[in-house]
Amino acid sequence: MDFSKRNKKVALSRWKNLLKEQQDNIPKNKQALLIKSALCGFLAGDGSVQVRKFNTFSKYQIDFFADDKIMLNTFLTFIKKIYCIKPSVHTRDNMYVARLSYKFVVLDLLSEASFGLKKWNFPKKLFKIKGAKENWLRAFFSAEGYVNNKVIKIQSVSIKSIKIVSRLLSELHIKNNYYEYQPKNVNHSKVGMIFINERESRLNYFNKIGFWHSRKENKLKEADIVTLTSLL
Repeated sequence: MDFSKRNKKVALSRWKNLLKEQQDNIPKNKQALLIKSALCGFLAGDGSVQVRKFNTFSKYQIDFFADDKIMLNTFLTFIKKIYCIKPSVHTRDNMYVARLSYKFVVLDLLSEASFGLKKWNFPKKLFKIKGAKENWLRAFFSAEGYVNNKVIKIQSVSIKSIKIVSRLLSELHIKNNYYEYQPKNVNHSKVGMIFINERESRLNYFNKIGFWHSRKENKLKEADIVTLTSLL
């Protein structure tokens, strides 16, 4: 009897059973699915979801890059609620980096959406749930958006997907303007940009979506949005 082959077969069976148990334990209630939609938004904006294949094994890894403590803590809380995992956190170049390497988490999120600079898209099944689109947008804008006292702005080189973001905002009656910019350097990708300029539109965004990002939230509050709110 070849004990090495037998031991390998036993080990693989155990890992397979463990993976199934972990997947079965992922909550599937409405609140959990809304949180998962937000996680997809965070990772589409400023995350990395990877499956790296080597000769004899594959490595599963998620990294989330947060420049704000509130956004980091929100991401960590959501991961804990859905997957009962506490990611490791370290700082790099004034950025918090949250990392976890669990196959069942990576596979679960990849079953909902794609991720990557030019490949990210939307968790369409989750979007059927009321509030899921808003959660995704809030997380995505928290990670990727820009705010000053005149505009809320977001941009991406994933042209197809950023156009859909503009459409999602319009469906929520948040007026926005979409533009495309082609850098002069031919090696640089075309960029799709969304601007929310009008005061009423920014107030609408504030009330319907908001941020999980303290500085962006405060920038919006410090702008004339506050004055407008008091007049309504």
